Amino acid sequence: MQVQRQQTQDEIVEALQRQVDELTEANFLLEDRLARKEQFIAMIAHELRGPLTPIISYAQMVARPTQRPETIQRGTKVIISQARRLTRLVNDLLDSSRLNSGQFTLVRQACDIVALASEVVEELRPVAPYHTVVLEIPSTSIIGKWDRGRLEQVLGNLLDNAIKYSDEHTTVTVRIWEEDERDNSDDSVHVSVHNQGASIPSAEMGQLFRPYVRLQATSAREGSGLGLHITKSIIEAHGGVLRLVPHTAEGQGTTFSFDLPLH
Repeated sequence: MQVQRQQTQDEIVEALQRQVDELTEANFLLEDRLARKEQFIAMIAHELRGPLTPIISYAQMVARPTQRPETIQRGTKVIISQARRLTRLVNDLLDSSRLNSGQFTLVRQACDIVALASEVVEELRPVAPYHTVVLEIPSTSIIGKWDRGRLEQVLGNLLDNAIKYSDEHTTVTVRIWEEDERDNSDDSVHVSVHNQGASIPSAEMGQLFRPYVRLQATSAREGSGLGLHITKSIIEAHGGVLRLVPHTAEGQGTTFSFDLPLH
């Protein structure tokens, strides 16, 4: 009888210890999530402040009564470009919430990806005066049933990253192409954004598209870690694929490409 009582007490102690271990682990996870949340809020605040600073500065410059017309024109372009960048950051935050709640949707309509890429690049030029942005695009339209606003978000995010993670006086190349029409197996349009910055180590590629993750290779630059995750989600919602193109040698830069079904 006493042996049975001792066995029962041991089982109770073991059960309590398991509960303590489980609660300790749960508490650790909550503390980790809280720390990550606070870090994320700080990064978002910094990213939102980034576009606001030039918007205010150029707005004050443009408002001067003696300002020259060409300065007003340039200032206006910078303000519009940075306001669009701010919109993309806010959309990334909203889309992150929508993805988590299953409310992420597309509004499909006829969209010319060639014209869209040209517009996004031209809007970006005023805020990247020390980068050369090259467009390698067809001379004719490529039209599909896509969500134009979302694809603008995609191209803006990829170009923002390409410029942020490459040095001044380097080239960023946006390329759009279709495969040979005789190849009936591929009915997609292909888009790539290449910069001449540091290549991403293969060991870090698995974390590349995870939300709120900053890679070791990019830790010196500020960022929320949301852009690529949202970009991948948008492309996949269209039935496409976003990928990091592997390079075989150092110094070849970084290339992201994605495919969009035409039908």
